[in-house]
Amino acid sequence: MGFVRYQRDLPAMNYHFGKLGAAGWKALVEPDDTPADPYQERARNIWFAGYDLPELKARKVSKGVRRDFKRALKKKRVPNWVLNLISADEFKQLGGDEK
Repeated sequence: MGFVRYQRDLPAMNYHFGKLGAAGWKALVEPDDTPADPYQERARNIWFAGYDLPELKARKVSKGVRRDFKRALKKKRVPNWVLNLISADEFKQLGGDEK
């Protein structure tokens, strides 16, 4: 259903994207070094929650998964490619110290 709503809103999204202009597009491609607002990503997820897109949903991690991940991490049995699949926040949620 979220994809259908995305398709419905695509013309308006394209219109607003066009209004960004060259300076806006450059800012999207080459962002400056100012730190991102810590609330921006979470607020965006709430803003687009009505689309029910899987990539915007908060993932819950069970206690068993956290326990198993911490054990594997302690034994250094977690491959780097696995660590590259998760964000720093997810890493902390799983029980890791820092990424």
